[in-house]
Amino acid sequence: MKQIKKILAALLMAAICLSMVAALAESGTVWTTGNVNMRKGPGLDYSSIRTIGAGTRLEYDKTEKDDRGVRWYRISYKKRTGWVSSMYASEKQPSSSGSSSGSSSTEGKVYTTASVNLRKGAGLDYSVIRTVPEGVTLSYDKTASDDRGVTWYRVTYKKRTGWVSSAYAKKGSSGSSASSSPSSSGNQVKTTGNVRLRTGAGLDYRDLCTVPKGTTLRFDETKKDDRGVAWYHVSYDGKTGWVSSKYARKK
Repeated sequence: MKQIKKILAALLMAAICLSMVAALAESGTVWTTGNVNMRKGPGLDYSSIRTIGAGTRLEYDKTEKDDRGVRWYRISYKKRTGWVSSMYASEKQPSSSGSSSGSSSTEGKVYTTASVNLRKGAGLDYSVIRTVPEGVTLSYDKTASDDRGVTWYRVTYKKRTGWVSSAYAKKGSSGSSASSSPSSSGNQVKTTGNVRLRTGAGLDYRDLCTVPKGTTLRFDETKKDDRGVAWYHVSYDGKTGWVSSKYARKK
């Protein structure tokens, strides 16, 4: 009986050791290579908790892959636990002379190809400061990429400094030949009926306003709801939200 107890104790100890080894193999350190959203789960469908700046050192204790095969790290940052994408986090420590791929201090001009929200940060998760009309030429002093790889420009408009998305702003000036037609990007939809602009991509989300039939809108993101219906992320009348493909068709 004593011999059996010794064997069981040895097996239990071995199991504990194996689990510890597995946990250690799963943990490690990553450095953010760009401004990255820390999300509630390992995928773009999860809501953002906060944004972590480029060049931040993070400890992770678990990894998972999303449905695209992209690896995510579970980390803790400023007393919050969440996940960051390997698209913007590397296990290789950046050299001190290296530059971040997340932001750069280049200067230039952009012109708005549609009404665009000026946001407090380089991403859709940041709050809106105000709306910049179509056709306005802006000077930018910095660029950054969000976790979808979309470039943002830091600009000043009417004494307010913020960020505009490259989905609605192109390099150049409004008087240049490059601005002849904003529809050249192809990211436009036209409403086929009066459609509700909602706070999220689904019928369960709150209404913001109604977009009239025949309105042309630019979109910078698409999602599908639980019925498989596509939704477009657009801006209209100073508001940003989602319209259903049931009432909006690509141009």
